[in-house]
Amino acid sequence: YFGDSISVNISFSGDRYKLTDHGETLWNMEQLGIDLTSNKKQKKYQLLNNIVQNYSLVIENKHINFYTNRINLSQAIHDYVLAISEISYLGILKKENIKSLFKDEVMQYFLSNRKIYPNIFPEFKVEGKSKLIHSFEAVFPGEATEYVKTIKRIDKNNAKNVLFDWNDVEIHRNKNFDSNARLNIITEQQDDISEAVSTMLSQYNVEVFSFENKKQLEEKFSNV
Repeated sequence: YFGDSISVNISFSGDRYKLTDHGETLWNMEQLGIDLTSNKKQKKYQLLNNIVQNYSLVIENKHINFYTNRINLSQAIHDYVLAISEISYLGILKKENIKSLFKDEVMQYFLSNRKIYPNIFPEFKVEGKSKLIHSFEAVFPGEATEYVKTIKRIDKNNAKNVLFDWNDVEIHRNKNFDSNARLNIITEQQDDISEAVSTMLSQYNVEVFSFENKKQLEEKFSNV
């Protein structure tokens, strides 16, 4: 996505906090010739709207905003960064192949093949020791419980975010699965991962799978 970091601007008025990007995200898109908001019938707008609804965002004058209170501020910041990341990734989708978000494609595959993957539990949410709620696209219970995250293109930033989520739910994992749980990432192209990121993930025993390699996915998740 755009740059190596995401800036979150926070202001307070009355009894609520406002998180905003001051229009930077959609402006960056427009500089690349990608207009997500003008045509509500186009697929790109529908994908943007799905993200906006999923994270309860508000788009005002092309500013992507989120309103919250003091109690939920930490969770709001966490979710807002994830949302901006997802929106930014719309910029790297090929125009002729914009059909759905990557994680939706992955989950549609698993859920439409229940005979192959009968043990899947989709959209698994866990509270971490930070009190933040972390979402995993799927969990496959078994002798070793397999957690799944989907990332279209893995880079240093989103790899760090995933590892933070994984470490933050360690208490839950240890309590419910006797430490016998593993993290898996499904990505578009496994070969696109840099050596540095691959090494970082391997230090935490994270396995990475290419979505196009369905045989590998079956071997990993169909008999867990």
